[in-house]
Amino acid sequence: MLERSISLYCFNRLLDSGDITKKAAMRFAHSVGFQAVEMLDFYWEDTAPRLEQADALKEEAAAEALTISCYTASNDLAIFDKDKWQAVVDRLLADVDVAVRLGAPVMRVESTFGPKEPDEDKTFDECVEPIARGLKLVVRRAADRGIRVALENHGRFVGSSERVERIIEAVGEPNFGACIDIGNFLVVDEDPVEAVTRLAPAAVHVHVKDMYFFDQEPPGGGIRTTGGNFLVGAIFGEGDVDVTTCLDLITKAGYTGALSLEFEGRENLFYAIARASENISEVVRRLPLS
Repeated sequence: MLERSISLYCFNRLLDSGDITKKAAMRFAHSVGFQAVEMLDFYWEDTAPRLEQADALKEEAAAEALTISCYTASNDLAIFDKDKWQAVVDRLLADVDVAVRLGAPVMRVESTFGPKEPDEDKTFDECVEPIARGLKLVVRRAADRGIRVALENHGRFVGSSERVERIIEAVGEPNFGACIDIGNFLVVDEDPVEAVTRLAPAAVHVHVKDMYFFDQEPPGGGIRTTGGNFLVGAIFGEGDVDVTTCLDLITKAGYTGALSLEFEGRENLFYAIARASENISEVVRRLPLS
C-alpha cells in the first residue's frame, strides 16, 4: 500500500553523463528506503533488444529488493499523417510487451506536446481524436496483458487536469486513467489541489514532485509557466506544493499504488533523494487513511 517508488529520471544528470549506472542508482535508492523503481524508455541502450534489457533490469532491481512500479513510454500522437501516426502506435504497442517483461503493473504514456509542422494550427479539440484513437489501441493491448495505462499531465499543451480528463473520457477504457504529477500542474498555473481534486478518482499512478513557485524570474532562472511565472524543482515536501493535501485527496479516492518520486531541483542529488524519501514517509504517516 502506497509503495515508495523512485523514477530513474531523478538520476538523469548522472545517467546522461555516465557518472552512474542504472544498477548503482537502484542500489542507492534501496539504501535510502525506496521499495520500487520506475524505468523510462530513453534509458535503454542500442546494443541489445529491449526485451532482453528489460529482463536484465528486472533482475538487477530484484537483487536490490526493488520491484518495477511503472514503465514510462514517451510518445506524441497529435499526428495527422497516417503513416507517421501508425509508427508511433506500433512502437507503443511494442512497449506494452516491454512493460510485461519488466513486471510493471502500470505503463505511463503521454499525449502530445502540441502539434508540429505542418499542423501547428490544429486546436486541442482537433488533436483529441488521433490521440484517443491511438491510445485506445495501446490500452486494449495492455488490458489483455494485465497492465493499466496512465496518462500524465505533462507539458503545456496537455498539462491541465481538464485536458487530461478529456482524453481519458475520449479513450473510455476501464484500465486507462491518470498519472497524476502533483508538481506539473504549476507549469500551466493550475492549483495542484484543485487539479488533484478533479483527477484523483482516475489515478492509476502518482508522481510525487515538489516545486518552488516564483512570480518573477529567480536567480539562476527557472521553468517559465504558461502564465509567465517561474518554477524551480524542490525536494519533496519542502517546496510550495501542498503535498499533504494532494496525497490525502488521492488516497481518499481509493488509490493504493506507488508514490513515485521525481526530483528536478538544484540540490545534490543524493542528499535530495534521501531527504525526499524521509519526507514521503512522514507525509504518508500523517495521512488519515495510512
